[in-house]
Amino acid sequence: MPRPYLCVYGHTALDYILCLERFPRPNTSIDVSEKRRFFGGTGANMAAVAASLGVPTALCSFVGEDFPEDFRRFLLGCGVDLRDLVEVPGFETPTVWIVSNASNDQIAYVYQGPMARMEDFEPRLRSAKEAEVVHICTGRPGYYLRVMEECRGMGKYLSFDPAQELHNVWSAETFGRALRMCDAFFANESELRTAMRYLGASRPEMLLDMVKVFVNTRGPRGSVVYQRGERSRVPAIVPQKVVDTTGAGDAFRAGFYAGRYRGYSLRECAVIGSAAASFAVEAMGSVTRIPSWEEVMERGKGPLREISR
Repeated sequence: MPRPYLCVYGHTALDYILCLERFPRPNTSIDVSEKRRFFGGTGANMAAVAASLGVPTALCSFVGEDFPEDFRRFLLGCGVDLRDLVEVPGFETPTVWIVSNASNDQIAYVYQGPMARMEDFEPRLRSAKEAEVVHICTGRPGYYLRVMEECRGMGKYLSFDPAQELHNVWSAETFGRALRMCDAFFANESELRTAMRYLGASRPEMLLDMVKVFVNTRGPRGSVVYQRGERSRVPAIVPQKVVDTTGAGDAFRAGFYAGRYRGYSLRECAVIGSAAASFAVEAMGSVTRIPSWEEVMERGKGPLREISR
C-alpha cells in the first residue's frame, strides 16, 4: 500500500435507519416498516471517498471487537490504509440508530463504543507520521489535543473538523487550544456560529487570526473559502436528485483533498468538493454512491472553467 498523503482521524460506525409511521408514546410499541444498515462514521466516510478518488488515505479510528468483516472489506476495497483502525476488546463498534416517521422527522440514538473512551488510549501516530496532511474530525478532545501536539511537532499540515460535536463535546477552552495548533478549519453554518461564540469573534474572518484557511460549507448554497486577505464564494453543484443528505459534508472534504492532492487551488478544491458531495446525496446512506475521479471532474467542469477565466 502506498505511503498515505492524507491521514483521517474520526468515527467508524454502523448506521441503522428505521422507518415508522409515527413515533410511539412512552411505554408503548409500534412496528418498524423498514430497517436498513449502512456503513458510516465521519472518519470512515471521508477516508472511503478520498481513497476512491485516488488520494492515498489512512484511517485512524477505534471500533469494537465485533467490527463487521464486510465493512473492513469495503474500506480496503476503496483503498483505505487500515493499519490504525483498532479493534478494542470489550467494546462493540460505534452504532447510530436513526428513527424516521412518515413526516421525515428524525430521532438519533448514538452508541459511541470505544470512541467514548479514546482519551484513555495512547495516540495512534504511525499513519500520521507518514502522511503530509492530517485531518481531525469527530472524537474526544483529550485524545485529539495530544495527537495535534505530536503532529505539530512533526511539522504536519493539520486540519480541524469537529463537526456537530463542536457544540457539546468541545468547549471554548479546548476548541481554542486545538485551533491554535491547526492550519485549516472546516465547519458548516451552525458550527461556525458556535466557533465564533467560543472565540468571541464577531466576523468569520477573525478565525484567520488562528488558522491560515477556513472552509465554511453551506449545503445547497455552496461554500466559502477564507484565506488571509481573500474570501471566495463557491456555488453548490446541483445533484440529479436528492435522496439523503447524510455524508454530503464528508464527501465534500474528500473531494477537497482530492483536488489538493492533485495541485488545484483552494477555490478549485471547493468546486471539486461540491461535485463529490452532489453524488453522495443521490442515494440512501453516506457512502452508497461514491463517484470516480472522472465523474467528479465531468460534473465540476463547468464551474472549474468559470473559475479559470
